[in-house]
Amino acid sequence: MKIFTRKSVFVPAILLGLIMGLLILPSGTQAVTVGPAKIEYKTDPGATISGKLFVVNEDQEARTFYAAFEKFTEVDGQKKFLPSEPAELSEWFKMQKSVSLKAGEQKEIPFTIEVPKNAPPGGHFAVIWWGTASPDAKEVAIVTRAGILVFLQVSGEVSEKGEVIEFSLLNGKFVFQLPEDFVVNFKNQGNTYLKPRGELMVKNIFGSTIAAFKVNSKERIIFPENSQILDVAKKFDKPPFAFGFYKAELTLQWGEKQNDILKSIWFLVFPWKTVLLVVIILAAILLLATKGVKKYNQWVLKKYSTNGDK
Repeated sequence: MKIFTRKSVFVPAILLGLIMGLLILPSGTQAVTVGPAKIEYKTDPGATISGKLFVVNEDQEARTFYAAFEKFTEVDGQKKFLPSEPAELSEWFKMQKSVSLKAGEQKEIPFTIEVPKNAPPGGHFAVIWWGTASPDAKEVAIVTRAGILVFLQVSGEVSEKGEVIEFSLLNGKFVFQLPEDFVVNFKNQGNTYLKPRGELMVKNIFGSTIAAFKVNSKERIIFPENSQILDVAKKFDKPPFAFGFYKAELTLQWGEKQNDILKSIWFLVFPWKTVLLVVIILAAILLLATKGVKKYNQWVLKKYSTNGDK
């Protein structure tokens, strides 16, 4: 799987700050593919973890690819890479730092993660970049690289505090059909990453469930001190008929201790087109009935009037 591929330039440090902003552009060709897209572990201080990743040479000639670690975080749901900050995971990962591959060749690379006994509890994040630029290269070189995201959660005094800071209908509390577009904005207030999951149920005034939606079915990860709008899986090909007041109940769980939260909102469904059509039909029926009664009365009066003349 190809992820986070971009062109970069490796130059002497004095020029690096001048060109970083100009060269974070998507690559038109892919020279390297890496996988898996994400490595995720929950572990204890002092533990050792083993695993494998793979690198594929997509170029038409033999290439040597080099590994480099970079710390990252998320801001407003967007990944932000931090090349100037040290990534402690680079010291914990033990694996070969380069691989030479023929054109089209793929190779598995084993690795171990040696977590220090004094490792800080909480989340640790890094991306492993694989690219064609040697770490020792000093000349300017345009390269393509691809990365593997690493999420490592170390046990200890971990805070898994989170909060739903917004739960609402996208189009307000007055809608014309049973809604699917809800806004669920979750904020991570702890010191490790969270992956909240849950369900959103729509109920009528009698408490019967009309519809149920999965929340964060894509299992998006939220970093500490970040918030993100979670996806609400849509269900209807065509929304069922609804009229009156309804309640949406949100239930979310996250973390090792399965923290949960429950929120609800009320909204009004007024299908004005359907109501207008019903009103028009009823008005037409009433009009026809009124005319029918009037004609019937005229017929009765005429009949009895005719009989009286006889």
